[in-house]
Amino acid sequence: MFSDFRELSADLITAALAVVILKMYFETFFEKEKRTIYSVICWVFYFLWQIVIGRIEGMPPYGNVVISVVLVSLICISAYKGGFWQKVLFSVLINALWMFLEFLVGYLFLLNGNFETTLNFLGPVFSELLALFLIIGLRVFFQNESIRNISNKNHFLLLLIPLGSMFVVYNIFMLNIQLGKTWYIEKSITSSIIVFLINAAIFRLYLSLSKEKELQKYNTVYEQQIELCNQHMREKEAVMLRFRNARHDMKQHLIVLLNMLEHQETEQAADYLRKQVHMDALEDNGISRTDNIVVDSLVNAKYSVALKAKINFTADIHIPMQLSYSGADLCILLGNILDNAIEASRKIPEEQRNISFFMKYESNVLILTVRNAFDGKLRKNRDGRMISLKEEPVNHGIGLESVRKVAEKYHGSVVTEVKQNIFIIKVILCDLSVKLSQIS
Repeated sequence: MFSDFRELSADLITAALAVVILKMYFETFFEKEKRTIYSVICWVFYFLWQIVIGRIEGMPPYGNVVISVVLVSLICISAYKGGFWQKVLFSVLINALWMFLEFLVGYLFLLNGNFETTLNFLGPVFSELLALFLIIGLRVFFQNESIRNISNKNHFLLLLIPLGSMFVVYNIFMLNIQLGKTWYIEKSITSSIIVFLINAAIFRLYLSLSKEKELQKYNTVYEQQIELCNQHMREKEAVMLRFRNARHDMKQHLIVLLNMLEHQETEQAADYLRKQVHMDALEDNGISRTDNIVVDSLVNAKYSVALKAKINFTADIHIPMQLSYSGADLCILLGNILDNAIEASRKIPEEQRNISFFMKYESNVLILTVRNAFDGKLRKNRDGRMISLKEEPVNHGIGLESVRKVAEKYHGSVVTEVKQNIFIIKVILCDLSVKLSQIS
């Protein structure tokens, strides 16, 4: 009776410690979602599984691994933010690393010669303590790092490493149990440690890949920004050239008028002047003239695209020539919002196409509002956020998610609403430079 109570107490303690370790691990790399019934159920099932995992007889070892991976993945998917395959990868990784630690403890018991008598009781305790130290190390190492999502192709390739490692290390461990020779066990320990380090290095590899993806994204944005700025400067130069030509022509017109007036040909001079008054004005297709080169070049470029698509595009912009926000962030913000508005406008009849753009900087806050007509069709993900209606939305731009990230970066917000087939997006950005100066 006392023995059963002691075993149950040990199982409860190790199960609780496993939940704490897993929670610490996920909070190192992911942000928590709002608590839901689904996430609570997943945590409860994982806790119960940790209690009964050692009591189920006849369960194939691979079955234990598969169930653990599935439960951990469900917890991560339901309780934390991030991409689906990103969560699966990190769930498999923690299971792989934990499995290696358990095998390492098992090897030590094999070398001691008391494998059967102490492994079932002390093995989980030692392996969980090692796992706890591992998670603490990961938290220290990655506490200031931002873990971003990478492509599905890279997720699949990285998944092969922990999955293959678990298969190899498990079979080596079972072979050592059958052979029971010290020399093989010592070599297997070394091999397992090497495989463990390879899997641990995936965290650094993942971070490098995510940073490279982020760098590629911003390089693309900067390239687009430079091209838009060059286009804007070419348009400015063309306007200045037409202005210089007009000024030169005006001088000739004034000479002619002066000559007519000197000869008292007032009626001829008046007729000549009337003709000049009705001459064509200088052409300037730009709708944004704030002298902010990033905003002007991008808005005018999208305005040109809208005109070609026969979209009624109006703009009301009140901003200074200089803004403290990053040019790349403004490109992400304006580019994605206007691209989405133009794309939505193309899907409706020409007479209904309309985009209204408003931008104002006031009281250290940038306010941006875009209204556009659309066909009334919206697609949302499981979190209730809108996603692209294109066949392959992942391949089209950075999307509204990046708009939200820009807003979060400047402690702002993004609000979307629909009114009678009119889509409205409102973005607010705070001026961080002013906040920092007030704090100091």
